[in-house]
Amino acid sequence: MLITDFETDEEGMTVPYPAVFDDIRRNHGFVDLRGRPDLALGIVEGSESIALRDLLAQLSESDSALFTLGCDLGTHEEPESDDTACCVAGGYIQLMSASYAECPPDNYSTFGWAIGQALEGRAQEHNWTVRFVLKLVVLSLDEFSGLSPSLWIWFDAAAQTREAALVSREVLIGSLQDLLTDEHLTSVFRQEPDESEC
Repeated sequence: MLITDFETDEEGMTVPYPAVFDDIRRNHGFVDLRGRPDLALGIVEGSESIALRDLLAQLSESDSALFTLGCDLGTHEEPESDDTACCVAGGYIQLMSASYAECPPDNYSTFGWAIGQALEGRAQEHNWTVRFVLKLVVLSLDEFSGLSPSLWIWFDAAAQTREAALVSREVLIGSLQDLLTDEHLTSVFRQEPDESEC
């Protein structure tokens, strides 16, 4: 079963950003991974998940249509849920188009909807929730300094035990990797700027 949600976050954020450690996040700060899969393999958040480490490495390839602004993982229990979904393993990955200076918010929305539809066929007997959040970023990168949209993908895999939830989360992240690197789906980010796309 798959539950998806789409929303726009009214609060923006700044990139680059420092490490953030609080009750929800254990984020070690922004690291520019573009063209540096060697750095991607060393991201602390990826040490908890082979699937996340592989996803970060693939998105850091120099020809990737997307790059990451941040990610995190976590687990928790939901005692009010039924026994088959009381343990949850989740996280997020935040993405931006490699052509961030020309990419309009609609491209991220179109991409999120496509990912959501494609995940439905992969959920099968899993219990997944995926939330797509359009988030504006005050970006200072390369020679660019300005406002750009990004896509924050929050994901949860629920199961009867913590171990089963972790396995399900690996399958979910692996499915996201397939879709986030699919040339057909990412073509929305590879159009020429004069066609009002990025």
